[in-house]
Amino acid sequence: MAQVRMLYRGCKVWVDADEAGEPKVERNLVQVRYRREDKASYSAKLTQVSALPSEAMAAPAAPAVDVAGVVDAAPMSAGATPAGAAPPKRPRARRAAAPRKRAPAAGVGDVVIIYADGSCFGNPGPAGVGVLLEWKGRSKEISQFLGEGTNNIAELTAIEVALQNVKKRDVPIRIHTDSQYSIGVLSQGWKVKANQALVERIQVLMAEFPDLELVKVRGHSGDPRNERVDQLARDAILKSGNRG
Repeated sequence: MAQVRMLYRGCKVWVDADEAGEPKVERNLVQVRYRREDKASYSAKLTQVSALPSEAMAAPAAPAVDVAGVVDAAPMSAGATPAGAAPPKRPRARRAAAPRKRAPAAGVGDVVIIYADGSCFGNPGPAGVGVLLEWKGRSKEISQFLGEGTNNIAELTAIEVALQNVKKRDVPIRIHTDSQYSIGVLSQGWKVKANQALVERIQVLMAEFPDLELVKVRGHSGDPRNERVDQLARDAILKSGNRG
């Protein structure tokens, strides 16, 4: 099956293509995949995808190295390319602020983009987490089995695992989650009736990052990165042999 590399909502994806290398379009929709080898595809409007900049397509693949000490990351999936030339200047360290407050806008290349999701087969039941970290054109994926737990524990733990894998504290962090519960108890002052120790531990960890924001995304809405971490969380459970 032919595929072409394109941009979808700021994310590099693979789009099903015809023999001429043009996106296949049906009813004004194209099929996108986060990784070239993914079996599952997601429908997107043709107007939502665009060609990669020519300079990005021509850039050589980056080696698997630590990304400037920010995250232990490997290159993106096949076909992805690193960011441009010299990296932007490191943002100046600021005094710690409450994570719930929106920080001043940072350049796209400076921000560590994180997607985190938890899954549970039964509630409670076997639980797992999936995490995707992206910074300057590189990415790291985490698929981790938790054992028995609830869906809320899995969602919270995914955020904790994500932050534990960011090595530097003075970079802007944007954590995307489809769990309103996690955002509520961690940054919106919701009353914590369960999982108090876990919530407090994550809040202490969040306070170490002066520029951190939790971003709500809609679950199962076709966002390739959100779909990817959902699959990573489920894979962690399936590979453990625990299916409820």
